[in-house]
Amino acid sequence: MAGTRIEEPRPRGVPSAWTEFRPVVLGWESLPSPGPNAGRDFHDVLTARRSAVGASIGWDAVGTLLSHVTVDTAAPTLGRAGLVARRGPAPSAGGLQPIRMVCIDDAGTAPRIYDPAAHAFGLLDADAGDVGFRNGVALQAVLGWRRGCTVRFLADTDKVAAAYEHPASLVLRDAGCLTATLCLAAEWLGMTACPLGFLGQDLVGPLGFPEPRFVAVGGALLGKPG
Repeated sequence: MAGTRIEEPRPRGVPSAWTEFRPVVLGWESLPSPGPNAGRDFHDVLTARRSAVGASIGWDAVGTLLSHVTVDTAAPTLGRAGLVARRGPAPSAGGLQPIRMVCIDDAGTAPRIYDPAAHAFGLLDADAGDVGFRNGVALQAVLGWRRGCTVRFLADTDKVAAAYEHPASLVLRDAGCLTATLCLAAEWLGMTACPLGFLGQDLVGPLGFPEPRFVAVGGALLGKPG
């Protein structure tokens, strides 16, 4: 990013219109409600957290983690641009939470989008073989490892642009906050998590999201120790 100028974001005087984009979903998988987790001191979580890769992990475990990361900690309110502002563990500009989380496992099954409101995975209408291959190549290049579940962050820039001028840096900051929260929650749950050293724009289209509206802003590889 050295030498790249990023304009200062500022709230819009007159908000822009925004409508939610819904990707094509072939079906839904309900997830079990997250059960109580063994108590663990937060200082222990902070000092123990390390970026690491692990073994393959099941969808229920991934869903439990994402539930903790996206849970509403207070009632939603009406915020900037007349859009719903959500309060949760990961800070977000204006409470807009514009990042969708798409999960790709190492078994070649259909990529899934997580719906925090329903606590369910939607099976995306995408070429699972092509998506899995592209994802594996990217993982191998930056981590030398392919096992586990890849969570990719896709940001709806139209949503942030409805409330702010020059929203690019806000989207990247949101992604950083979400990455940190995800990794701390994974440590708390006894899972491995490793932030990814790429943005991943090459998979936005194949996953069924329109460009340039949606931009890839990284993600993390999740697994279980072993």
